[in-house]
Amino acid sequence: MGKPSDPTPIQARDWAAMVGSWSFGETSAHYQGPITREARPAYGLAASDVQIRDGIVRAHISFDSMEDTTGAIIVGFQSERLGYFMAALGAYNFAYSISEFDPALGWRSIASAGSILNLQPNHPYSVQVTQRGQRIGMVVDNVPIFEQVLPRPVPGKQVGLFAWGTSPVYFEDIKAQPERPRAFVAMPFIEPFNTIYREVIKPEADALGFNVIRIDEISAPGIIFEDIKREIAEAKVVIAEITAPNQNVFYELGYAHALNKPTILLAQRGKELPFDIRSYRVIFYEDTIGGKPVVEDILKKHLNAILKDF
Repeated sequence: MGKPSDPTPIQARDWAAMVGSWSFGETSAHYQGPITREARPAYGLAASDVQIRDGIVRAHISFDSMEDTTGAIIVGFQSERLGYFMAALGAYNFAYSISEFDPALGWRSIASAGSILNLQPNHPYSVQVTQRGQRIGMVVDNVPIFEQVLPRPVPGKQVGLFAWGTSPVYFEDIKAQPERPRAFVAMPFIEPFNTIYREVIKPEADALGFNVIRIDEISAPGIIFEDIKREIAEAKVVIAEITAPNQNVFYELGYAHALNKPTILLAQRGKELPFDIRSYRVIFYEDTIGGKPVVEDILKKHLNAILKDF
């Protein structure tokens, strides 16, 4: 999933116990069980002081018993009301899983592998979760387990912990390594669009902290459409210049819409847009020197709004 752009880790030190009974140390969190033995379902939820839009979260997770128990790292947490995603050990009787909590539907597995019988009590499993946009990866004891595209954007940016069952679950050395959120740009690679990219889109997005990606700037072996899908999945936002009826641009835009990805559409004023695009909000701009400050200002506002929401 690429290399992190910021190697400086953040140690999670302050915690809020949202559900269940917890105790917290300087670098640890200990789920002790439900508040009462009668609590159903019996689970724990804790939110940390660490917030990242994209990046890597690491922790060591261990259990006293593997009977009906789960330990998980939550990414993109904001509140239970908005749901969350997590990478777990021991959920659904599987060794490893990627799961989602939907406030209306409850917990559901997105991907799973291995048997819980292969997990050992009192073993400190090293768990690493990488989340970029809607792509999530899970590595356990240095072994890659999953790379999965989530069905929707993560709702927030808080790091959290989840535990299931009545047995204790131990989380140690919880750290996060933030990365710059990505902005994928879909456009024809010709003038005048290269100029609007070079002088407006890239500098404005970069100034706000985005890592700006255009597929022609990536040199890598493999199938280009797979690279495109990967970059769109890992992006926080897709910026599409749709003035010209370019099939590649509309393919990329359609894939972004299928993932419910935030999109920003740009088009030169006076151009006729396809019927199925007209219902979307479009930033129209003048292809003149005087039009440049206007599109810069509007684009900046749209990008700031996306950063605020995610």
